Amino acid sequence: MIDAPALDTAEFQAKLDTTDLGRNLLAHLSIPSTMDIAREAAADGAPHGTLVFAEEQTAGRGRRGRSFYSPASQNLYFTFVLRLPLAVHRRLPVILPLAVARAIREHGLDARIKWPNDIWIDNRKACGMLIDGELTLHGGLAFPGIGINVNGDPGDNPDLAGLATSLSLELGHPVSREALLASVCNHLERLLDTAQKDLIDEYRALSCTLGREVTVTPATGEAYEAKAMSISEDGELMVRRRDGLVLAVNAADVSIRPV
Repeated sequence: MIDAPALDTAEFQAKLDTTDLGRNLLAHLSIPSTMDIAREAAADGAPHGTLVFAEEQTAGRGRRGRSFYSPASQNLYFTFVLRLPLAVHRRLPVILPLAVARAIREHGLDARIKWPNDIWIDNRKACGMLIDGELTLHGGLAFPGIGINVNGDPGDNPDLAGLATSLSLELGHPVSREALLASVCNHLERLLDTAQKDLIDEYRALSCTLGREVTVTPATGEAYEAKAMSISEDGELMVRRRDGLVLAVNAADVSIRPV
């Protein structure tokens, strides 16, 4: 049930400083998944930068088919339609978390990137994202789905208690969802035109994974323990296993082990 004021779309768009991102806004109260609606909109010809927003998702998706906790109101759940040159499309796993981290840091919070694209504040998750995409005759077509805990309390879900946080919990006061969403759009559009080296340098600087002991769980095979050493120029996580072998991780779950 939606029991809070809906996003003020006029206020959101007044705060945009973009050419394309967020200009075509498709706002919903309750839908199964913003990613599914974005894909449908793209098939119907939705332009680059289209933003699908929902107050509530009833079937939000996370990585590896997991469900994404999306309670009604207070947070941000959204997906972009991005039509990009192939080189930029391939950089999205680095660009997207940087855009969100920048937007959150504007509120005075030390937002960090937990590889590959979660945003953590004080070792607790504040944002998750999933990127669906495909190649077309004209380049890349991507549907990055992003969920940011803004004014809700993720601890209301027992599975997330102590593991996740929200901006309002960290700051002690509510945060304007309109301003935050516009800031993500503004930063994302600028980052799409940023050189790869500058992107990687900033990503490394904001990483909370580098230098930490981690557990890597590949898509196939057994999990192993390692130390996160660096981020490659392609955004891969370079780890050193306990046997000394250095590996490039690009498709795995990586959890940070407690100190």
